[in-house]
Amino acid sequence: MHLPLSHHLLPLSALIATAAGQVNLLDYATDGIGNILGTYFGTAGTNATYDYVVVGGGNAGLAIATRLAEDPSISVAVIEAGGFYETDNGNRSVVPGPTVGSLKMWADEVGDQSYTWDQFLPYYKKSCNYTSFDPGLYNATILPQPDNVFDPAGGPLHVSYSNYADSFGSWAQKAFIGVGMALQKLSLNAGVLNGSAFSTLTINPTNGHRSSSESSFLQAALQNGTAPIVYKNSLAQKILFNDTTATGVLVSTAGSYGTKPVNFTLSARKEVIVSAGTFQSPQLLMVSGIGPKAILQQYGIQVIKDLAGVGKNMWDHVLFGANRRVNVLTASASLNNPLIAARGAELFRTNASGPLAAFGAGYYGWEKLPDPYRANLSETARAALSAFPSDWPELEWLPISAYLGYQTNRQKEDPRDGYNYATINPGIIAPLSRGNVTISSAEMSDPPILSPNWLEDPTDQEIAIQSFKRSREIWAQLTSFGITNGDSEYLPGLNVTSDADILDYIQRSLMTIYHASSTCKMGNANATDPFAVVDPRARVYGVQNLRVVDASAFPFLPPGHPMSTVYALAEKIADDILGKAMTPPGYNLEGYYENEQLVMEHETNLTAGGKGAGGGAGAVSRQAGGAGRVSRGSMAVVAALCHCAVSMLFVWVV
Repeated sequence: MHLPLSHHLLPLSALIATAAGQVNLLDYATDGIGNILGTYFGTAGTNATYDYVVVGGGNAGLAIATRLAEDPSISVAVIEAGGFYETDNGNRSVVPGPTVGSLKMWADEVGDQSYTWDQFLPYYKKSCNYTSFDPGLYNATILPQPDNVFDPAGGPLHVSYSNYADSFGSWAQKAFIGVGMALQKLSLNAGVLNGSAFSTLTINPTNGHRSSSESSFLQAALQNGTAPIVYKNSLAQKILFNDTTATGVLVSTAGSYGTKPVNFTLSARKEVIVSAGTFQSPQLLMVSGIGPKAILQQYGIQVIKDLAGVGKNMWDHVLFGANRRVNVLTASASLNNPLIAARGAELFRTNASGPLAAFGAGYYGWEKLPDPYRANLSETARAALSAFPSDWPELEWLPISAYLGYQTNRQKEDPRDGYNYATINPGIIAPLSRGNVTISSAEMSDPPILSPNWLEDPTDQEIAIQSFKRSREIWAQLTSFGITNGDSEYLPGLNVTSDADILDYIQRSLMTIYHASSTCKMGNANATDPFAVVDPRARVYGVQNLRVVDASAFPFLPPGHPMSTVYALAEKIADDILGKAMTPPGYNLEGYYENEQLVMEHETNLTAGGKGAGGGAGAVSRQAGGAGRVSRGSMAVVAALCHCAVSMLFVWVV
């Protein structure tokens, strides 16, 4: 969680703004209905008692905390180690949701049919306030969202589109369709992923800013006078127990002006809810005495509950790709030309448009690895992949209008030689490799040890090699459109052709998509599951009054991006705690066949002639003031781990 800067620098920021005639000083002192905003922040160093103590102010933590705090009879505290979002983090969160088949697999694995698509969908919809694109301003091939996908009463999280989709995304659309990734007939938010489409993202359409759990859930709660009490810049050190019942959390807050750190206790009358993320939720459980017995004893930690699965079963998605010079403007342009960079900043500042308003190229593809590449997989690999549901893609395609190189430092990778660069990236979405998280000491202040084990499984290696070869087919399409600067490949180079050399390049250049999950795995209490940590209601096995609610509690990582599922899980568990039940929507494919005719028309237009989506590279549309505005498009509905990786001009937060 990152709190608004105005809440921290109240006197100075209010004084400056008022002097400029922009706001009323009282707007910074109250929430508009008489509550002093400062009363929603906890006092460090003072012991206190609440009904629920939530550890972590990210997507899951703030969603579940604010939903619980809506009940005036319930008191809630949030412990958050972070600071202010506006100064700490980036401006993009993106994500398509999972598939119908993957949620059926979830429900079957945990023994709870409330996780099937129809039953779980209301919780996806509950968080989101959707704003559609304006067809009068944008001419990209963006199909209407079916009525069932979003709820007009949903919110407070904004889901919309950016005010810009760059030229490379428009040409990527044409290339993807050309190699068989058909235009999505429904929506990437409707339980179907295979195909390709521009997609939604969590963005406030009024200002182009990221809609985070802080700017949506917490801000709405502050304005309504129902916010939880937030302890910012505070680190949960240990969950406290009375025998096997969680009773609270030991917290420390860093000192200031030369003072020592302050320790204090937040007690929980009812429950402690851990939402510290895929890496630190298992870490907190282990330093508190819940985890593999041998590891706890190694560090002298009293064993509260021996749970072998804590920190195990880590899933993640990785990407990699070939880099080429292109004949359209990409992030390279701003790195090479300060005037272009300044113009981009001005466009975003004045009307929330321009390249800084977009998440990369904005167009994405999903597929099972097709022939002839699939025929090159071993029998063992094909058998392993057959365990995934039929609607579960094996690959996500992420065209990125920037040079990623070896991804050691995305801000410095670009050659800055005057050329524009782009990357076509396959992402492994049905991984067989499993990582793990463990502790390095008995203290939360010491970072956990992460072993992602990316591409450790031979099947992952095989599909990575074949998908890289597939990416060259996509590049060939783009070359035929005149989009590449010649037919050469800048990195790794067309001389890299053998499976061994391709794998070597992939292993040296791959990077996470920041989707790590499942390290506190949800499992069925009535089945033998050696890695199960929480039950279908997110309650930790073997102890009382303790839950884990975040991406670490997933039984596995569904396809798509996890943010939407994290919000949905938080909404679902909040209702479970409050004793509420949502009626399934009776979801159907209304709108699917209506969109099918639009799909056929768009695909006909895209495959005819040499122009990109929307009638030309860049799909430029109208904008007041004469500045060219490129069509909307970015990625996805809502969903989980919010980690950042700066990629040239844009901050990638998924």
